[in-house]
Amino acid sequence: MRRVRRKGANKEKVFGCDLLEHLNASSQESKGEFESDGSPELSKDVYLQDIHCVSSLCKAYFRELPNPLLTYQLYDKFAEAVAIQLEEERLVKIRDVLKELPRPHYR
Repeated sequence: MRRVRRKGANKEKVFGCDLLEHLNASSQESKGEFESDGSPELSKDVYLQDIHCVSSLCKAYFRELPNPLLTYQLYDKFAEAVAIQLEEERLVKIRDVLKELPRPHYR
């Protein structure tokens, strides 16, 4: 794991470093914690106290699901729903499609 450092400093650089590098470095470490044999110690994990790291970790989890959260099967229905011009009608249609999700995806 390559750590991003300031010139002449020993602490990790957060401000002024490339966002993608920072998120990749911090989320890879956190991802490893979740995929290890034991449970991660969330209260002591410095990376999970960083909202950018938490959001990056969540995005990575959802991106790697074999079937997306909104499922391939309902993709066309979601696309049709969000294309509706009238906001009230669009929201009703999106809610209807959400109800069709498999229970784990809906929850």
